[in-house]
Amino acid sequence: MNNLDESTVAEKLIVEPVSLSALISFSFLIWMFVAVTHAIAGALDSSSVHFGQPQAMLALEYCLVFLPLSLLNCLLALLFWRKLDVMLQAKSLALVAFLSCLVFLPILTVNKIYITTYFDRGVWADLSQEWERVSQFILWVDLCLVLLAFSTQAGFAAWRRARAKEQEIELSRSLGLELRLHLLQGQLKPHFLFNALNSITALVRGEDRSLAGKALHQLNGLLRYVVNSGKYEWLSVADELGFVRDYLDMQKLRFGNRLQIEWEIQDRAWDKIPCAPLLFQPLVENAIHHGVENHQENCVIEIYLYVRLGLVHFRIVNPKLSGKEGRHGHGLGLSSTRERLDIFFGREASVNTQCLPDRFVAEIIFPDDSQ
Repeated sequence: MNNLDESTVAEKLIVEPVSLSALISFSFLIWMFVAVTHAIAGALDSSSVHFGQPQAMLALEYCLVFLPLSLLNCLLALLFWRKLDVMLQAKSLALVAFLSCLVFLPILTVNKIYITTYFDRGVWADLSQEWERVSQFILWVDLCLVLLAFSTQAGFAAWRRARAKEQEIELSRSLGLELRLHLLQGQLKPHFLFNALNSITALVRGEDRSLAGKALHQLNGLLRYVVNSGKYEWLSVADELGFVRDYLDMQKLRFGNRLQIEWEIQDRAWDKIPCAPLLFQPLVENAIHHGVENHQENCVIEIYLYVRLGLVHFRIVNPKLSGKEGRHGHGLGLSSTRERLDIFFGREASVNTQCLPDRFVAEIIFPDDSQ
């Protein structure tokens, strides 16, 4: 996936918490809601000058009084939406806060004078006379309301940007892990093919070449599974176990009776337990490569599969004959398996190895997510 593709995916996956139309609608209605509740409280409060007045008319009066705040809230919502990063800079915040107070404070106060005078007296106010009656406390309250409208929009915009940053970080991490996972799985497939072809080559060079034809037929089914497994993020433990059985059957054509497999599989619904594709295969290949190919003696490979305390255990044991110098691999199988488990399960999964004098033990442990 190139950078252009990743940026396109990021734009699609980073989701805004609300739409612009919903934000503007909410910004307008929130002050209307405050106005209506304020009016109802005034009409029901016996100590209020508005006690006993019709609630509908009182609500209309307060809605008109608060109208400039609703319009300011909508304008700020639009500005913060369109120019989020610019508006959240310190200089921009200070400038917008100052302009909001400079423009909307007089509008709010003058509008309040006209509306309250008209509803109380039925005539339009003489602004020059009514302005002198406005107390500093009223101006202070109106200033606080304007700043409150500004602060709510600035706070919501800051939360939107923080949320977008979190989504970008999470998306970048997800894309990075997905790319890393594809690379690891891409390494496993040619590695498996190389080892499988080595087995076929050994059969072709052997005395009974008819076994090579049978092995090629089995290899066809194995390769089909390997190719198809790349289409899925998860398969089941039963799928992987079946693949391992087929692979070992092909290897038995090569090694004959010299290779014996002892299975100890717990009775469980393995088809219900999710498993990453080709998770067991590297350990099985290692057991064949290091345990059987190194000598001409009879070899027993033990395979255990069970669940204990909510964890799936896949353990494979291959012999390590004394006095035989083993082949040195590249460590690709174990290292790639560890990385894939870390991507899928984090610290809940692990790959453990134990090198004993007469045998080598490798074990994969991961959570049983079938519950």
